[in-house]
Amino acid sequence: MNEPGNYEHSSIATDDPKLESLLTDAYDAPSMPRSLLKRIDRGVAAEWGESPGLVPDVAGRWTKPMARAARWARTVPVAACVAMVVILGVMLNGNDQAYGWASMMQALAERGIIQVEDENGSRWISLSEGVLGERTASSTRLLDVSQQVVLERFEGTSEVRRRNLAKTVSVFSRDELMLGFLLGNTFAKEESKRLDGVRLVDESWDSVTVAGVDQVSLTVAFETAAAERFELGITVDPESKLPSKFELLNDDAQAEMLTLTYPVATVAALREQEFPSGLLIVDVDQDGTPLNRIATKEGSASAEKSQPDSIAAVDRSANKANKLPDADLKNKPLDVAAAALQSFKAAPSEWKAVTPVSAATAEMVRRIDEVLADLWQANGVTPTELADDGELLRRVYLDLAGRTPSVSEVRAFMADQAPDRFEHLVDRLLKSPDHASHIATVWRSFLIPEGVDLTAFGGVEAFDQWLAERFSSDDSYDKVVRSLLQADGRLVRSGPLLFYSAAKLDPDQLASRTARVFLGMRLECAQCHDHPFEPWAQDEFWGFAAFFARISRPKGTLESVSTVMRVSDVDHGEVMLPDTDTVIAPRFLDGSEFLEGAGAPARREQLADWLTSARNPYFARVTANRIWGQLFGKGIVDPIDDFGAQHQPKSPELLDLLAGHFVGTDFSLRELFRSVVLSKAYRLSSGAATIDGNRADLFAQMNIKTLTAEQVYDCISVATLLDSGAASDPMTFNVARIGNSSRAEFIQQFRTPVGRNTEYQGGIPQALTLMNGGLIEGATGLSSSGLLKSLEAPFFTNDERIEVLYLATLSRKPHPSEWELLDGYISDDAKGAELQEGLADILWALLNSAEFTLNH
Repeated sequence: MNEPGNYEHSSIATDDPKLESLLTDAYDAPSMPRSLLKRIDRGVAAEWGESPGLVPDVAGRWTKPMARAARWARTVPVAACVAMVVILGVMLNGNDQAYGWASMMQALAERGIIQVEDENGSRWISLSEGVLGERTASSTRLLDVSQQVVLERFEGTSEVRRRNLAKTVSVFSRDELMLGFLLGNTFAKEESKRLDGVRLVDESWDSVTVAGVDQVSLTVAFETAAAERFELGITVDPESKLPSKFELLNDDAQAEMLTLTYPVATVAALREQEFPSGLLIVDVDQDGTPLNRIATKEGSASAEKSQPDSIAAVDRSANKANKLPDADLKNKPLDVAAAALQSFKAAPSEWKAVTPVSAATAEMVRRIDEVLADLWQANGVTPTELADDGELLRRVYLDLAGRTPSVSEVRAFMADQAPDRFEHLVDRLLKSPDHASHIATVWRSFLIPEGVDLTAFGGVEAFDQWLAERFSSDDSYDKVVRSLLQADGRLVRSGPLLFYSAAKLDPDQLASRTARVFLGMRLECAQCHDHPFEPWAQDEFWGFAAFFARISRPKGTLESVSTVMRVSDVDHGEVMLPDTDTVIAPRFLDGSEFLEGAGAPARREQLADWLTSARNPYFARVTANRIWGQLFGKGIVDPIDDFGAQHQPKSPELLDLLAGHFVGTDFSLRELFRSVVLSKAYRLSSGAATIDGNRADLFAQMNIKTLTAEQVYDCISVATLLDSGAASDPMTFNVARIGNSSRAEFIQQFRTPVGRNTEYQGGIPQALTLMNGGLIEGATGLSSSGLLKSLEAPFFTNDERIEVLYLATLSRKPHPSEWELLDGYISDDAKGAELQEGLADILWALLNSAEFTLNH
């Protein structure tokens, strides 16, 4: 959606298509609480000199104070700008349908494959998977944003050239991909950076009739960082909001109207069609120069060795020792190549077990600081200053307890002058019920996929409760994972069995989820064919899936599972390669021996023992990386569930140090959290006086993280005294998470995608949910807010009341500039409703501010 500042509002009118499009872009606004309408009505009247008449009783005596409110609200962009947009959208357009680029993009993401043909060939894109393909008369290319690679095959050859993206994945926005797809220059864009910084600057729509059919004519304008402008005319279906035709309006050379189609196909099928599994892969640099041409056609004059017979064979024989993107090992001494095999440049199947590290917490923290200091020095990076007390306090509460501190907790920490007060706070939080329930929610988010209906099994509450109890008792992580993988009993018992219910007892789904979560590998990419980007063969995936084949279950594919079904180990059941009769036996990914025959342990038991063993080269590293990623917003390996040759750790030394400490403490998650949180890197500020792109990537500056839906709800609850309570100890504050239906309903509307907590994913629906929903209404309502009621006490001054509001929401006192802005906002003699409404205005704006909804 466009920034409100891009438009001039000279009057409140409905004949301005740009304004109308802006106000109603793609969404219908829900009903709003009367108190909020009243406040915004007065703000609009004060700002533009005309009341929109949202409520009938806009008294003149409120005009002056609300003028101050409007001026103050403009310093909180989410609270002011979006509110004005939403209210005016309701006033001008009611519930009429609206169309825009955002709604079209959402429809495209949900549709699947989009295809277009022009005079040069055809191209297709999947927005949901971030994959784009292009076929011309001379070559076929595929760009995979998640894997950060480009594949290219020239017509008439059986060789696939693979190169890393010239840009990092984080720079490819969805708008960039789609615009590049429509323009037909995505692959060229990666080199020329033509679309860098592209943003939507204007859009409008109108209803039209084409060949007797009602359509929507959408016009959008984009501008790049280099001020290049692109204007598109798009024909959109009014029901599905999917585009059918488009043209580039500001370029006569490309003014042809092109047609979009939606083939029934999957990304996997298209990839296999264009890049069959049996082709040879050659890694090349950005100029196309081969990095690892270790095989040519057998019998040719330049042949070095016989041709491997498949893409997987090439990966295993050549790429294991050569995943250095910008280096050629061909002419290096053998000992150098052998050393590379021992590093993360080698294929995952060649990784060695971590070395256990036995060290006290203080020593471990010192070693973490040393490794990072060396990393920063080697890369010429200067870390930011340390975070101030308020920033660090709010951050550690959000990361360890999933909520902001209460007012009393903020005051207690600020009053504590002990040199080790932060260490004591960390210990207290790690032992708190809020930490256990928060980490349980985090772990469940990647153990149980979104969108799985588990209502028949009692929902996820029993699973959350089971995890929270494990974390509360500080069970070793290997024990927790072993209990999960070996869970048995009827599915109606729920708890850890939900892991199996969510996967419908399917061996392939269980293998994919287990590999992602506990081994950090997207092994499912080798389910239908050899992995296109990593050296995993199809039979290795099914060998891993075979560990889940001998579970009691009906034959065939299950569309759903029943509570009467039982999970238990049986002595029969196998998996076969798809479309063959080839039975695949269980196989450990590192080549460890699998025991079979009479007296051998059950398959799941052997898998659990291998997976959680200290000798497993993946388990400890992946867990350490997951904890680091949760606390820093990005992993040492990123994405956190995609370990392999394509995604190298930013610091192998740091990753192995943390993993070794994890093993050395008998897989204690609590100690791992403690060591990382006490490090210098964690205490660094998220702000900096100068811009340095490498600083945050190398953990020399804290990443700003978006709050999860769970955190947003819990923070509002704590700040406004909703759904939470305190024990006899005022410092023991527990949030009601499990079994809270209001919380569950809010989370459904405000959820952030797993692993994307440094990217703001919220849009108008989430903003409306936050501003207008029952949670905010209850939190700021004059008759329902516990916080506002507590501030009615006569012994408070207005400054003290405002200070409490800041401490409750932002965990700090107002800055001098904020005090100046708020001076006189509430008159000293204000009482009753006048006092409450003034405080409610401030509270509402604080809860909707960017500072409140971000973890910095």
